[in-house]
Amino acid sequence: MLSFKNETFKILQIADTQEGKKISPDTLDLINASLDREEPDLVVYSGDQIWGKTTFKGNREAIKNSLDILTKPCRERKIPFTICFGNHDRQVGLTNEEQFEIYKEFDCFIGESVEGIDGCANHVIEIKDGDEIKFLLYLIDSHSSLEIGYDNVHENQIEWYKKTRDSYEEKYGRLIPSIVIQHIPLCEVFELLTEVKKNTKGAVRGFRTHANRFYILNKDKVNKNGFMKESPADPQVNSGEFDAFKEKGEVLGVYFGHDHNNSFNGKVDGIDLGYTQGAGFHVYGPGKDRGVRVIELKKDGSFDTYDLRFKNLVGNKVKEPLKYAFFQIMPTNTFDAINRAIKFFIGLGIVAILVIILVFLFG
Repeated sequence: MLSFKNETFKILQIADTQEGKKISPDTLDLINASLDREEPDLVVYSGDQIWGKTTFKGNREAIKNSLDILTKPCRERKIPFTICFGNHDRQVGLTNEEQFEIYKEFDCFIGESVEGIDGCANHVIEIKDGDEIKFLLYLIDSHSSLEIGYDNVHENQIEWYKKTRDSYEEKYGRLIPSIVIQHIPLCEVFELLTEVKKNTKGAVRGFRTHANRFYILNKDKVNKNGFMKESPADPQVNSGEFDAFKEKGEVLGVYFGHDHNNSFNGKVDGIDLGYTQGAGFHVYGPGKDRGVRVIELKKDGSFDTYDLRFKNLVGNKVKEPLKYAFFQIMPTNTFDAINRAIKFFIGLGIVAILVIILVFLFG
């Protein structure tokens, strides 16, 4: 049973470690430092823990070894942990269901997976004060990539959430304040942004459903130290998940990862929506602003949330400087890579034309 040990209950969200067979020591330093700093009551690994089909090739022992190393900091401190899956986990050659069975072999893992609905590791966790339930934490599988773009949370998952919510209300005669964690963001996160012209300072370019539009954070809506360095990669279709969450008003916050270069939160229709930046150093990310999120629940039904960053927890020195430098210039997604390639070849073309002109004039 998870319960308040004092006036607060701390959840630590770790997003997008996205490691392979060899785990970055900088990723582990970030995780260990954040656990020592906050001493959380629960840790949530919120998807894309691992990736790399050519790296793992479905080798169960190699996959288990990497998951073992990533979760060992929790187990060493006897901190309960759970997970949800992202869009990359399944690319290692084992299904999410097969990976879930690996997690179940680890001490301190408290995750479950509700049967009869789409996805894996959908579950709800009760957080109590004595015998009284103070909060519910929903973990939801936001699925993976479609042929173009990203999937959405499915209708039967939303119905499961509604039935669970209503069953608690019926049993206890009140709505239970709730937090939701999943991997891929909600479409409504765009309500925290402002559409701007291309040349606006800090503007990021949208893609797919937001192609050829440019955005900045709306500073009046988000936390003052939040940042956005890439466009949200939301689902291709809005399935109505957010509308379900605001239906009765008991969902206080929804937190996600997926887009490693973003960390901000703000309210949309009374619900706090928040990005947690990537924690992994063997994949692209926001430099030494890689970090984790703390969600601090309070007995009166309120909560606070904030991120913790590598540069503040560990410092400015990394243990793998060459790999760090490489991943700092790595494209964030296929769309980004294509655009960089186009710009590169356009640049080469311009240089070639100039060379031809100079040869013609002075040759």
